[in-house]
Amino acid sequence: MHFAFSITEYFPFGGAQQDFFAVASAIAKRGHKISIITTGWQGERDSNWTFFLLEQKTQTNHGRLQELSDYVVELKQQQQFDAVIGFTRMTGLDIYFAADNSFIATNYKGLKRLLPRYRTYAHIERSLFANKDLKTFFLTEKQQNQYHSCLPLNSNNCVILPVCVDKVFQYTEQKWQEARRWRQSGLIDQNRIVLLFVAADFKTKGLDRIINALGQLDEHKQAKFSLWIVGGGKIEKYKEKLERLPQIDYKFWGGQADMAQFYLAADYLIHPARKEAAGMVIAEAMAARLPIYITDICGYEFLAKDDDDSVIMQEQTISAELFNALQAIAMESSIPNRGMGSPQILYGSRAEFCADQIEEWCGQ
Repeated sequence: MHFAFSITEYFPFGGAQQDFFAVASAIAKRGHKISIITTGWQGERDSNWTFFLLEQKTQTNHGRLQELSDYVVELKQQQQFDAVIGFTRMTGLDIYFAADNSFIATNYKGLKRLLPRYRTYAHIERSLFANKDLKTFFLTEKQQNQYHSCLPLNSNNCVILPVCVDKVFQYTEQKWQEARRWRQSGLIDQNRIVLLFVAADFKTKGLDRIINALGQLDEHKQAKFSLWIVGGGKIEKYKEKLERLPQIDYKFWGGQADMAQFYLAADYLIHPARKEAAGMVIAEAMAARLPIYITDICGYEFLAKDDDDSVIMQEQTISAELFNALQAIAMESSIPNRGMGSPQILYGSRAEFCADQIEEWCGQ
């Protein structure tokens, strides 16, 4: 069969991008033909895949998404695709992997409804779900309910994905000891508490919130922390703010292919996200039994409820809660032990689960 996969732009370390690539690869390994529809591709290209790269003319984000959406419809009329699978909402999809929450439910409110940007996004989302045969992967039950509150959903065409994590992230005593040795080789002050932040989009996932909270601590407490920042975001303004906090030890690691050692070596994952449909970083950290501090808007917040050492912070009072949390951590007398993890995590491939379902939906 011939499957087309569409996403706004592909880069190696984004969460939706990683799911996109993993599912496309899983489908390809089963002998199916793969086409890619996107506006940009960073990284190596599989020579067996066909790439349709749209050269965009519009300057606005919503205009570019509309162009890509129209391009998908145009290609469907020209090519013999058995199905178009999208990881960004756009018109013309046969299967939608809902990497984001519903735009209409979360953003299309008040006077913003009058703006071209908001009208365009809402129109695309409505057009997508106007297709009664649309099949949808949802990350959580909470997310599915959110979409259902404002859009027509056929529950028979919806699948909620299990929380699947690769076994490489699963905690073992041996892996933890190896990661601690790796940590000791690069951390000058072994008594510091390592806070881990992982994101492709630093602003959306709340790096500024962490820095602001650290900045409110006195210098004695600041000196107890190392902040590890993993991801390919723009670092300039965050580095400038951290330079004003000389007691904080910090490092920007850039994007990393091997994340397991970071989860196992750190003491806490701090993820005060402003927006997070699920949060694979949360699931991976929990698999490594790393205690996490997250906002209540995260789709995978239910995993944190399984761990007594993890904390769910209220989005509405995040500044105060994060500051108080760091105060409490700084006052601990010793490096914390590992958390309890979550029994709700399955160790296996989410991509293979998706590939099975896609073949079933398409009659393979």
